[in-house]
Amino acid sequence: MKKLTLFLVILFFSTSAFSQDYIYLKDNSIIEAVVQEVNINMVKYTKYSDPEGEVFAISPNALIKIVFSNGYVRDFSGGSKPAKVSSNEKDSYFALGAGFGRSYGGIGIRAQGRFGKKQGFGIHGGVGYNPTNAGGLCFGVGLKFFYYRWLYINAQAGIVSHDSYYDWYDGYSYGDPIFGLSILTGGDFIFGKHAGFNVALGPTITGDGIKMGFDLGFVFKF
Repeated sequence: MKKLTLFLVILFFSTSAFSQDYIYLKDNSIIEAVVQEVNINMVKYTKYSDPEGEVFAISPNALIKIVFSNGYVRDFSGGSKPAKVSSNEKDSYFALGAGFGRSYGGIGIRAQGRFGKKQGFGIHGGVGYNPTNAGGLCFGVGLKFFYYRWLYINAQAGIVSHDSYYDWYDGYSYGDPIFGLSILTGGDFIFGKHAGFNVALGPTITGDGIKMGFDLGFVFKF
């Protein structure tokens, strides 16, 4: 029950606490918004207090900057002619990460590509060493569905541990690998243009039953 409660709390905060954009206008006002689209002619957004409500539009000429919820800043103060803006600039990327968890193969590294706009998909693979029990060398590969920018649901498979047995001469030895399927939910929280962190939580299904798994690591976006 405690694990389920922790999982629901993390899911709640990942979907609600990090989704607010700030639009700074030249009249010194600030709009709390959820930006829907940015191009050279207009910025479309909904109010943060009513993200499913009316879509508003404003000229980039009236803006100073937009601070997106992932920390990315788009500056419009460079001149009267607005710069060309592409939402892919902040939503599609390649990243390397280092951390601990299912996607990292234990303690290891992970490579990932994200594609799309506000919603998208990603592929990733990681390899590392699991120091728990008879973990040994492990890996994980998977697919992610980004349902809102960097928030995702991840389905991955790989080696999560190894069997072990006791030998009177050699002591504990590693046996057959244990394969597992993990379903994790979380986010790759990128702050600024490059640095961020990754956190996720969810069940892993193996031949030994269902166990809770997680990811926790640092991310560098290119």
